[in-house]
Order: sequence, then structure tokens, then C-alpha cells
Amino acid sequence: MASFKLAFGSAILASGLAFSGAASALTLSLNTAGLKADSVLTFSVAGFGSSTAAGISYRHLGNMTRLADVDVLDPDTGEMIPTPSYNQPITKVDIDIGWDLKIAPVAGNATRSGLQLIRGLRTMTLANFRLDLKNKQLVGDVILKDGTTLKQVAIYNLVKNDDLVISFKGLVLNQTQSVKNMIFTQQLQDVVASELALSAPLKATLATTDWGTIAVKVTSYKRSPAVSDKPLVAADIPAP
Repeated sequence: MASFKLAFGSAILASGLAFSGAASALTLSLNTAGLKADSVLTFSVAGFGSSTAAGISYRHLGNMTRLADVDVLDPDTGEMIPTPSYNQPITKVDIDIGWDLKIAPVAGNATRSGLQLIRGLRTMTLANFRLDLKNKQLVGDVILKDGTTLKQVAIYNLVKNDDLVISFKGLVLNQTQSVKNMIFTQQLQDVVASELALSAPLKATLATTDWGTIAVKVTSYKRSPAVSDKPLVAADIPAP
């Protein structure tokens, strides 16, 4: 067992990966900015419908790109309704590998991706996301209109994670996973309501609305050019 630990650790160090050891596992941090590793956010019908009805629009920033709309089932009407989707390149992935070689995803970062919320002359931006699978939260920076930045705030509580398929062979990671039922945390409810001047009834909808899904896909294919993993900051946000 000791020789296995030494050989495995040497291979990781030779590959340039960061890791920390524990009695039962290694936690690996893999830079994926140069790989085709993506997380696609698709709004729910309720989330997009309620926000646009409140006069909120969205603008993607940094690494984030707008994709074609996706037909999503409206549970109230049974109809398929087109809703927006956005790609956020994954810039770093953390995984645990047990000494039994069992692999467990820990987190994934989409640094330099940002989504600005606009309501009239009011704006706020969510950026530099980290999907924290251990604590079942999506966290990120909240950049206010005046430039004030709240670092790595819990944005969504994740109620359900599905369909995990993961492998790590030859120091190459492949992973697919779906994250569903994303509900705003209390802190984000308060910040959004304050920054966008939402009425009490509109704020109340934030507490129960499922905002959609995130589909994760990490591959070993090269991305050219690699995306930036430099955090998005207030100075990077253009005027509306």
C-alpha cells in the first residue's frame, strides 16, 4: 500500500496537479481551462417567466456564452416552452479518489463566467461560479452596481443531483452530471430584492422558485484556445 501511495502521488506531482492527502482519500484539483469542459445552465419555465414578468433581463459576461433556447416542460400547462440556456466553461475540477480507487466529484469552478441581472437602471452580476457538490450549493461572487463585491456567496441550494457518470484513467477525467432543483438561498433572495427593488410579493417568489438545471460535461478533448481562468471583477463589466 505504501508503494502504491508513493507511485500514485509521484504521478500526480509529475502531471502538475495539486492534491491534498487524507487518511482515506486524495483530493485532486485539475485545471480544465484548456479542455472541452462545460456546464450548461438552462432556466426553468417558472424561473425565466417570473423574472421576465418582473422586468428582469439578463446579459452574459466573460467566458459565459448564450446558447440556443431549450424546450422545457411547463408543469402547470404540460406544454414545452422555449427557455434560455447559457454555457459556462469549467476552469477547474476537484475530485476525491479513495484508496479503493472510488472516485467522487467534489466541486467544479466556472471562473470568469458572469450573468448580469438588469431591471431598469438597476443591475447586479453573479460571477465566478463554483458548483459545490459536497455542500449541495452553487456559490459565486455577487458584484453590485457600485462595484462592491460579495465574495463566494451561496447563490442556490441544490436539491437534487442526478445521472453522475465519472471516470479517471491515466490522469484523464471524464464526467457527466445533471444538477436540478436550484432554489435561491435566503442571502441571495435578500440581495436580489434589495438591488433590483423587488416588491414583497415578487421577493416571495424567489423563495420557492426552481430556477432550472445545470448539465456538467467534462471531457479529455482540447479546447483551443483555452479559456481564461482569471476571475471576473467589477472593472470588467461594461455599462448597460
